Amino acid sequence: MQEPMRVCVICDSRYGTTLELARAVARGAEQEGAEVRLRRVTIEEPEYSVDPERADFQATLAEYRALPRAGEADLEWARGIVWGSPTRYGLMSTPLRAFIDEVAPLWRRGALIGKVGAAFTSTGGMHSGNEITLINLLLPFFQHGMVLAGVPHSVPELVRTVKGGSPYGASAVTGFDGTRGVDENELAIARALGARVARLAGQIRPEPASVELAAYEN
Repeated sequence: MQEPMRVCVICDSRYGTTLELARAVARGAEQEGAEVRLRRVTIEEPEYSVDPERADFQATLAEYRALPRAGEADLEWARGIVWGSPTRYGLMSTPLRAFIDEVAPLWRRGALIGKVGAAFTSTGGMHSGNEITLINLLLPFFQHGMVLAGVPHSVPELVRTVKGGSPYGASAVTGFDGTRGVDENELAIARALGARVARLAGQIRPEPASVELAAYEN
């Protein structure tokens, strides 16, 4: 019997690229028949890494703020969790990291053990750390005992892409001024990732088990 396909997509976005990827991931999961929640994390100010005068930042901020904020309940509900943020020196953004710290009680309860995890990111340049950011985004899933999903090279767009997209997750390379945008290959890879997470979420059975209890067993 197939398990419920419930996917939660969580993003941090400033100029709109990671939000566009998040929507593509969500569409891919929905096309597989999954129920999807698209969520955001808290906006932290001041924003040292952005130009608040850019029109794309101002437009994205309004759209981003309109999304529901992610919480523990969304992760408990989901069978598959896909999160992403812009690249910050090869690391995830501070707001997403703060969210991951916030849901530490789920780790203590072992609530996410056996669920599916995947990631996405965006960078200005080809060599600005997109793949290492994806790996850093995946590391917390290992700590939660989750099953990780990437993008196999059987996805044609992963072979053809000349910008973003990786076996480690979805990504986009937009140029440092954002003018290159997200191309069709990058969007297709993001949809393929969402679809794969949905399919896997319908095959696995989460196996929650308390980490705290295990720590005190003799």
